[in-house]
Amino acid sequence: MDVFENGRGRVRRISVAAYLSKIFAAISPHQKSAAPTRSLPSPRRELVGIQYVRGAAALMVVLFHLKPQLEHLGYTVGPGAGLSGGVDAFFVISGLIMWITTCDRAVSPLKFLNHRLVRIVPLYWITTTIMVAAMVVAPSVLQTARFDLNHIIASYTFIAWPHPTSGFMQPVVFPGWTLNYEMFFYLIFSVLLLVRRSYRLVIAAVVFTALPLIGAMFQNGLGHGALLDSQFKFYTSVNMLEFFVGMLLGEVFNRTRGLQAIGSRFGLLFALIGLVLLPITADLFPDIPSIFSRGVPALLLVTGALACDVVGSVPRHWLPLLVGNASYSLYLMHPFVLSATSQLWRKLHLTTSVPGLWVFSILSVGLCLVVAALSFWLVETPLIAFFRKRRR
Repeated sequence: MDVFENGRGRVRRISVAAYLSKIFAAISPHQKSAAPTRSLPSPRRELVGIQYVRGAAALMVVLFHLKPQLEHLGYTVGPGAGLSGGVDAFFVISGLIMWITTCDRAVSPLKFLNHRLVRIVPLYWITTTIMVAAMVVAPSVLQTARFDLNHIIASYTFIAWPHPTSGFMQPVVFPGWTLNYEMFFYLIFSVLLLVRRSYRLVIAAVVFTALPLIGAMFQNGLGHGALLDSQFKFYTSVNMLEFFVGMLLGEVFNRTRGLQAIGSRFGLLFALIGLVLLPITADLFPDIPSIFSRGVPALLLVTGALACDVVGSVPRHWLPLLVGNASYSLYLMHPFVLSATSQLWRKLHLTTSVPGLWVFSILSVGLCLVVAALSFWLVETPLIAFFRKRRR
């Protein structure tokens, strides 16, 4: 379809697309030839490097939980507490993504919370229900779980609660303790969305710094009972600072060229240093605060990956990208797979020699990846699509 433009006594024929392009160029406030604008990365760009970090972080957690299964098979495993540092990378990424996807958009607190609930709740409730059903129908297959109604209700509602067996602040699906932190962060972040953009990060700094400071001031709790004291310590943990660190990184991403200045070489170097330090610093320096032993390496890892994303130097490979995309499924499903594989291995009296345990480890992790991919394709993605469609 064509239109006709009259200019300087001449009538010429141009396409509708070209005509509209001229109109939009004329009225757009960003099309000023007097001063060139800075090219900043788009928050909507797919961050492939960050997805790779998600996958690596989830695999670290899988390896961390592989350790007790190896011990069940009679193999003494050395230090490995630092592998749980994968969750610290998740916290930094969460703060980063929440910031860059909302800071320059009008997002209401309810809309934000609804979006996060749709993303987090369905698969988590499914895995929790599987665990509860196993407690009722076949409790003997569970190695560390016991039916406790208050604990179960708290698990479904993302409230930190002591595990009836371990005593730690863990829900029925024990990796879900990090989701209790995530939900607490989402609640705070949703309130921050009511604050003007220019003040939001400052208020966030005050809130997320105050929480661990208050926790340090009342190290022995508030004196209102063991449960409330444990919950108080949980929610005032220094872990909350890692969400804010991610938000700061998101501000650098949105407002500066700092990540471009780092570039791909230094970005890759930062990421590799973070990836090496994250699993070992907690074991090497067990007495220093986790914000330094885990939070700093996690920040290096995420910053390096993000810098590579910004300059477009991260190649797309289907396997690590799939692991990153399925990282939430991997995080929630791997305890089931590891426990089932370990029990089956013992029941069949398979070898517990060192080579045999290497076979067990590789097989277990491989099965975790397969189950996570199937969960991502067949359960997680369809459920998210279903609830988002209903939300409209």
